[in-house]
Amino acid sequence: MADIYIVYAKENKKIAIMLFELLSQQWDVWIDKKIVGSFRQAIEKELPGSGCVVAVNSMAARVKATYAAELQIAENYKVPMIPVRLDDSDLPYPFGENSHVDMQDWTGEADHSGIMELKCKLASVVPPRVPPQRPNAIAGGKIPLPNLFMSVSSFETQISPAGAVSVLRTFESKTILVSAYDLVPRYKKDPQGIIDELKEYQDNGGFILLDSGSYEQTRFSKGNWQKQKLWNVLHKVPHDWAFCFDILKPKHKPEMAISEIIEAVEREKEYTKSAVLPIVHAPKLKYGGYKLTHFPKIICEISEKLQPPLIAVPERELGEGIVARAMAIQSIRKELDKLPFYQPLHILGTGNPWSIPVFVAAGADSFDGLEWCRMVVDRDVHRLHHFQHFDYFVCQKGKAESQIVKTALDGNDFQAKVVFHNLDYYSSFMVEMRQYLAENDLQSFMVGIMGSQAVKQLKQEIKGLFR
Repeated sequence: MADIYIVYAKENKKIAIMLFELLSQQWDVWIDKKIVGSFRQAIEKELPGSGCVVAVNSMAARVKATYAAELQIAENYKVPMIPVRLDDSDLPYPFGENSHVDMQDWTGEADHSGIMELKCKLASVVPPRVPPQRPNAIAGGKIPLPNLFMSVSSFETQISPAGAVSVLRTFESKTILVSAYDLVPRYKKDPQGIIDELKEYQDNGGFILLDSGSYEQTRFSKGNWQKQKLWNVLHKVPHDWAFCFDILKPKHKPEMAISEIIEAVEREKEYTKSAVLPIVHAPKLKYGGYKLTHFPKIICEISEKLQPPLIAVPERELGEGIVARAMAIQSIRKELDKLPFYQPLHILGTGNPWSIPVFVAAGADSFDGLEWCRMVVDRDVHRLHHFQHFDYFVCQKGKAESQIVKTALDGNDFQAKVVFHNLDYYSSFMVEMRQYLAENDLQSFMVGIMGSQAVKQLKQEIKGLFR
């Protein structure tokens, strides 16, 4: 018998079919479109032995005698029931007291909060048969996966934060990460210019991920950055998602580390209507390095409790080399795969073309990097060089795909040439990687980026890299 039996009225057939298709990725799901022959005989055979009933409820459904009859059969055979509400109407009497999942605004998104709640409830009754699969996009389709957020920062970049946002807006970059540190007045610098740029960027459909500001604080070695300043930015600056204020020195006891991060996320929610995302740092070891023993389980438990649209970890804390870091990501993904929903994993500070696909293969989903405004990329070999070395690669301007980039490359502004050259490369890079991933051939993409010998070595050292 099926794990899940979907009950619905014909008026809600479209929603029921979408639920069936989504839940079937992890469970054995039965719906009446499978019926051949007598409806009554099929229902009386399938429903009593099902693991759980998902009742798609609406005003149209609750007045249907057949709908109520199926719920009564589930009740008679003590089949657990999880109602899904499409409007404010209650289930028909006497089933109205069942706890429900609100999905009034669901239109099919795999990362919708209602879907994630439903999956958690289902998993508590009927364990999923297969782990969740990476969706093609999150945030209602605004963020394709894998994704690279173009970072904006005042620390050691070749372009000011306001200038960087202006360039990204002009290029029509879909997603950016901007630091709250650069959005407060300091040293006679007024952040209003960058705030205005962000508003225009968002008004044009751009997606803004607001960083906590801790990166700049630690890099500038200034201890004057406080969570109260982040709260002020959250209140005043346009953004779509925001990271919580970092717990840079988390407790070594897992349960304490989990509690303080959850507390930080809940605290920041008081200052914004947007989603607040957790950043999980690993505890430092006494003589250098980071303690990763319980790190995957800590991340998984935070994800289970908060169900955030994205959860972030810093790349530098995952190990010394690319192999160690990829293996750490593998361990995190293995733990996250125990959840009934897919938890997107963000790696902070990764913008290297050789690192991104390795980490995607290991289980990461999104990244942010400053390489586009710090260095210049050689498109032929996918390697990064000093910003001033663009003269060596000006011959590659013919490979530009964007007319905006072609215009910039024909201009006289050296800085503009470099950053638009980089943006065009990264845009094409991410699109191509997603195409290879969709064809389940990420290995071929990596061979094209770094060569067969490097990929062969990675496969030998990182077992199960290509799942």
